Amino acid sequence: MEEIKEGEIVYATLSVKDEKEKIHELRKVVFSRNWKCNYPLLDQELYTRFLKQNNIKTSAEVISVEIHARTGFKHKSKGFTTAKRNEQIRDSVTGAYV
Repeated sequence: MEEIKEGEIVYATLSVKDEKEKIHELRKVVFSRNWKCNYPLLDQELYTRFLKQNNIKTSAEVISVEIHARTGFKHKSKGFTTAKRNEQIRDSVTGAYV
């Protein structure tokens, strides 16, 4: 099994086994590994969108990976910025800043 680094986006063929021991072959899909996850376990909470797009109802485990192309890395979230109230005063007639 080829290694996927944290935050990396790959174009690959994956073999995935769900909680009911059913094996799903996902051919030529774009997969991105999350920064904080239990890879090769795909938790339902972290990988909801990926699992739903591929019709997998439960959490799953990656069995094998065949990478066709490495496309780069995700942007790492730095958190939220705070908005500051505009302190400029507008003219009531024209609406222009005074």
